[in-house]
Amino acid sequence: MNPNTSRTVQPRRRLKLAAVAVGGILLFSACRSSPVPSAVVPVAPALTPTPLLISPWPGTLAAALRAAENGRFDEAERTLVEFSVTHAGKPEGAESDFWRALLKVDPANRSVSAREQTAMLDAYLSGGSNQPRFAEALILRRVAEAMDSTHALLVTVRASAEAREKTRDDEIRRLNDLVDRTSAELERIKRRLAPKPVP
Repeated sequence: MNPNTSRTVQPRRRLKLAAVAVGGILLFSACRSSPVPSAVVPVAPALTPTPLLISPWPGTLAAALRAAENGRFDEAERTLVEFSVTHAGKPEGAESDFWRALLKVDPANRSVSAREQTAMLDAYLSGGSNQPRFAEALILRRVAEAMDSTHALLVTVRASAEAREKTRDDEIRRLNDLVDRTSAELERIKRRLAPKPVP
């Protein structure tokens, strides 16, 4: 090979290598500066949050129970009746009816008769087994019946005891009268039999 030729080939080769290197750098920087487009993700429309509805039932029940605990059963009944009428046909209205019946069965509620208790529970149970507290109301109905039976039995026992006591008292009075009459008769007999004083 001619030495002059080898001198001219080397600068060309260097120039080519430099051009390749610069091209690679430019390509690399182009890749970094312009990212590969990604798949378009659909954006859901912004939803307006619906306001959270708070049921008035917990507050109503709490007020009724406070009144009942303080012996104000009439006030508790009024509170629950008002709620039941306002929410008729809704689960909260049925719940209010159940609590009305429950407070009627409370032994502390002395103004309620056994007939009223069972009538209130029967009214709730008439809604059928789809009532939310049907099983509980059924148990309460049986409890109310048992309490009424026990009360009736207690009244009968008391009446019987009072009758026996009256009979016993009458017998004691009769015997006391007999003893008094007998004692008086003995005194008369003693006076008749007593020796007469000698004159």
